Amino acid sequence: MSFNPYLNLRFINHLNEPHFVPFSAPELYWATQTCQSEVLAYTERLLRQDKVSNYTSLKNYLISMRDTNAWKIGAFKFFYNYNKSHPNAISRLSLKNDSSAMENFIDEIEINPNLADYYEECGHDPHLAMKYSVSKIICDERRLNWMNTFCDKFASILEIAADTGIVASNLIKQLDLVDCAFSIGIINQQENDDLLKTCGDRIIKMFPSWGSYLAAFLLCRLYDICLSAAEVRYLPRQAQTLIDSYYLCCNNRLNEMLPVPGWEHEDLSKLREALKPLVNAEVLDARWNGASEYEIVCINRLTDGFWLFEKKLLPYIREHNLHLFIKESGKFDEFIPIVGGRDFNLYLKTLHLPLVNGEVPLMLTKYGLFSNLGFWTFDTYPNPKFAPWPESLTVDAGMPVNRDYGHISIPFFIHEFQCDINVSLPHQYTCNSLFLKKTPPEQSEYIRRETEDLRLFFSTIPSLLKQDSAES
Repeated sequence: MSFNPYLNLRFINHLNEPHFVPFSAPELYWATQTCQSEVLAYTERLLRQDKVSNYTSLKNYLISMRDTNAWKIGAFKFFYNYNKSHPNAISRLSLKNDSSAMENFIDEIEINPNLADYYEECGHDPHLAMKYSVSKIICDERRLNWMNTFCDKFASILEIAADTGIVASNLIKQLDLVDCAFSIGIINQQENDDLLKTCGDRIIKMFPSWGSYLAAFLLCRLYDICLSAAEVRYLPRQAQTLIDSYYLCCNNRLNEMLPVPGWEHEDLSKLREALKPLVNAEVLDARWNGASEYEIVCINRLTDGFWLFEKKLLPYIREHNLHLFIKESGKFDEFIPIVGGRDFNLYLKTLHLPLVNGEVPLMLTKYGLFSNLGFWTFDTYPNPKFAPWPESLTVDAGMPVNRDYGHISIPFFIHEFQCDINVSLPHQYTCNSLFLKKTPPEQSEYIRRETEDLRLFFSTIPSLLKQDSAES
């Protein structure tokens, strides 16, 4: 089962700049993230330090992570339920005076069957695990006071996400580790797909809806940001900006255009209502409704561009295993597909291209932008020139170029548009990776084969897009 985390903070961050891009998941995980080389290098050291060197050891490593973090479900499940039945009484709990009452209270809590499965995978009884995690928190008076304030402040979010507590971020971390392990060559494509499917199916199973997943991840971020009771009571700007961004993202129609498999027909109205007590809804609604015509057009074009990329180009990328090349980028002097660059919409807004009705952006390079109708060149800035798609493109690949930290990129020259596209090779091909352990002929063959796949991808873009127009 695929798992599609595209959602839309990226598309509204020119209305309210978010500090985080909080969505990650398998299969389309790379669509919302850029794997930076320094992150991969850190993860590579982490995995090697923990002796993770193949599929089996990585799988066991992920199991141990689940075991370590199982307490993060039970604690919030208890404190949220206790706060509902005993308002503002959490801070007065004590193991000495209330242990029997707490044990009885925990025994009566109904465990979500899907979460019980998660506990069983970790080798725990749900109620015993909950008692253990709750007792650890109650022993710390300051932490108990913080929990009391936290449950009271974010009661509306906990109404949706209390079942899963703050475990969502750890599930995402597992996806990050799998993704990085594949990027640095520890596991192959089939093993990567197997692990991502396992992790994705677990997320689909544990979270009943897309809205509950978003609420759970927001809860994790707030847990990390608000480190004291005062920060919970008087939210720091970082936390308030994040909550505002989540509230705004409920307006985007991408939810309906790209439903998450397993969570079809998702309605974010519950999440929106849960966030209302935490935001100035009147101001945010006015900001959205009062956005300039240009901003709304920009949002709609980005949304449509993402949808078209997912419909027409993504199947080709999957079929030819180009995931790593497409997600690498993140730099404006290289190549940014609409699904790969966090700042894509900021660049698009800055460029002020005179896109016509029905034209949507797909990919951005240093000197041009690919749309569904053709190519805009920036060489003549501030008066960019447009060229419609020809029948086909003639694309030549250049020699690999070494950059900082041993990073390698391949230039592709498109003759019809007289432009270069520089695509970074994945981290597994850089000088500090497992790529070096291969023989020189193997290295040359790897680069040649992957370069050919990329060259063909760029040359077939016009036919893919024209096919879409014909179908319409």
